[in-house]
Amino acid sequence: MILNLCLTALAIAVTPAWSRVRVAPRGSPLPSPTNAFGTPIGGGLDLPEPTSAPDLANRAKAFAGFDGDRLTVRITNAFGWDLPISYQSNRGSPTIIGNPSTNTFLAGSNTQVVVTRNFAGAIFIGKSFDPANSKIEISFSPPQNYRPGVDVSYVDGYSVPITCSCGGVPVTGCNIPLFLQGRTCPRPGPGDMVICYNPKKVVDNGPADPFFQPCQGAAYTYPNDHTANGFGKCDSGDIQCCVGTSCPRPGQQHGKRDLEDWGFGNETEIPGGFPERPPWG
Repeated sequence: MILNLCLTALAIAVTPAWSRVRVAPRGSPLPSPTNAFGTPIGGGLDLPEPTSAPDLANRAKAFAGFDGDRLTVRITNAFGWDLPISYQSNRGSPTIIGNPSTNTFLAGSNTQVVVTRNFAGAIFIGKSFDPANSKIEISFSPPQNYRPGVDVSYVDGYSVPITCSCGGVPVTGCNIPLFLQGRTCPRPGPGDMVICYNPKKVVDNGPADPFFQPCQGAAYTYPNDHTANGFGKCDSGDIQCCVGTSCPRPGQQHGKRDLEDWGFGNETEIPGGFPERPPWG
């Protein structure tokens, strides 16, 4: 079933660069046009201004390989099930080209978004339309001198595993199925393995909650988990993201040995890239 929601743009302060935006309360119903949807926090949407950014005339030289006016994000649903997907642009940011609506992301399908300069926003993907879903955060804006930025964030909560790559190299995200790692979700949402709200969303410097620990440093698990940031690694202007446990893992993601040492399950034993099966409710 295709749902159409009017998503309200979120405010993000320019000064100071580390300011946070107001969010809908945890577990709140789907937002009305007067409520905020989600939390662009950390990563490409929350980087400080560069201390010595090159001027625009030298941008092509400084960021060889991309000097375009549009940034493309391609997404594959390898999760094995249809998933709700929604989009958000920050206040003052241009909308995604074509202004896509909240929709159903079909299993095995691909979609893409194209944004122009000055864009900052997020793509939410999960098993329900929850403001705290796993999200892909994108920036293509002046504070970063129009250098593309991307990260995967579980700061608000975790719903599905997501990773993103640039030029075929995974740069951010985590493909570990957190619901199957033997740790109890500290703040479960409605249903079974639908969403886990992150209690560390207000703890800037972490560390990650034990449930989120396997993805610490790969996806954002607390606001300043900046090892997860893909900024500066996507200068081709083409970002490829993937939803599911079979998606390519970034180098900073913890491996099997780390997980075993911490007493977590072994994600490599999950066949088919689709461990968290419905019904979720």
